[in-house]
Amino acid sequence: MAIHATGLRYNDSLSLGLRRWRSSPARMNPRLQMTRRRIPVQNPALPARPARCRRECPRDCRREILLGVLALGVFAGIARGDETLTAAVQRALAGEPPELVQRLFDEKVVLLSGSEPSDRSGPTQVRALVLFAKPRSRVIQLLLQTARQTEYRPDLEKVETVERFSNGEVDVQEMRIVLIQISYWLRYQWDVSAGRISWGLDPRFPNDLRVTDGFWELEEVDDVHTLGRFGTRVDVGLALPAFFQGIATRKNLPQTLDRCRRWIDSDGRYRP
Repeated sequence: MAIHATGLRYNDSLSLGLRRWRSSPARMNPRLQMTRRRIPVQNPALPARPARCRRECPRDCRREILLGVLALGVFAGIARGDETLTAAVQRALAGEPPELVQRLFDEKVVLLSGSEPSDRSGPTQVRALVLFAKPRSRVIQLLLQTARQTEYRPDLEKVETVERFSNGEVDVQEMRIVLIQISYWLRYQWDVSAGRISWGLDPRFPNDLRVTDGFWELEEVDDVHTLGRFGTRVDVGLALPAFFQGIATRKNLPQTLDRCRRWIDSDGRYRP
């Protein structure tokens, strides 16, 4: 009797389950069966498989990768910029040896061989090339501030402007050479549109130097670089033999020009 009753209850439950399944939306729509979430059943007889997790790169690692990518872009831009600047310098120095162009690009200041004077008794003119990292207009503006030469020339003890005119001025300068105090008056003249600045002794004043003159010729290389052609002659006279004057000029001039370049490239902030 108990078994029969249990059987009846089982059949009734099975019939009820079949009726529910036949009338369910899943049977009527097979696609709905595919969209149902299937819950996997772990077989207890098999060893548990470790759960897979997504390996994430630490935040510091991602930052280093990003910085590395940015650095590659920057270095590539610098390389392209160097190639462009080299080509511009080559155009400005057309006809000069490639070795000279590369040396100027590397060192920024190059001393050239001096030209012989027309008067054999006069001093030899020393010439040089300087590559400034400033626009041509700014280089001219700074070079015209002649009284500021003491900021990058320790050999000058005094520079004072005593006269001004439309295209130039007169400065009195004092310096010491081999324990000898020397004073002289320089008359500057400039042509801003041509990018030329020149100077020489003003004969109206008593000068302790026999000869001193020079020039700057400034040429635009690109928007932020300027090529400077420099030349000068110096003859101290009896205060220093001509042989030693030539040695001192060629030895001190590259350092003086490099300090001038640094002063201009820093927009007048550099101090030796």
